[in-house]
Amino acid sequence: MKFTAAIVASLVGTSTALFDKNLPWGKRDYACVNVYQGIPDNSTVSAGQTVRVNFDRKPTGRCPDPLTQYPGDDYSVWLYNSPVRKLDAISFDQSIKITDGIKEKAGGVDITIPKDLPQVKDGSLWYLRVGTSLSTAPQMPSLFNAAGPFTVIRA
Repeated sequence: MKFTAAIVASLVGTSTALFDKNLPWGKRDYACVNVYQGIPDNSTVSAGQTVRVNFDRKPTGRCPDPLTQYPGDDYSVWLYNSPVRKLDAISFDQSIKITDGIKEKAGGVDITIPKDLPQVKDGSLWYLRVGTSLSTAPQMPSLFNAAGPFTVIRA
């Protein structure tokens, strides 16, 4: 019984560790937002800490160039805990909207990690997703950047 539990626990850890944050999180979702300042992968931040997130949409190898011709709608920033890919969708333990209404031309925003984060199974598997939509583009795709995993410690 202990052996089976150990195998199951290791498989759960492996599936979480294999999460590729740059793959689409949904239909018509592209990793086309470049975040060049924010929370580094595998770092630690404190609940209540303010972090500067700077971004742009310059062409990358992960993003089809034609999408750069369409303006982005207002951006939003979300925290996700323990995301796991299940077929074409992402499931997660918790999601928290940090902010929205960020204009694309702003190119950045100061975000604060909430002090009142919900209890989660693994506090070292947080991801920060910066996203927008292209409502004037064909099929109205969404664009994103995901940072993580990182650890959030309670202040």
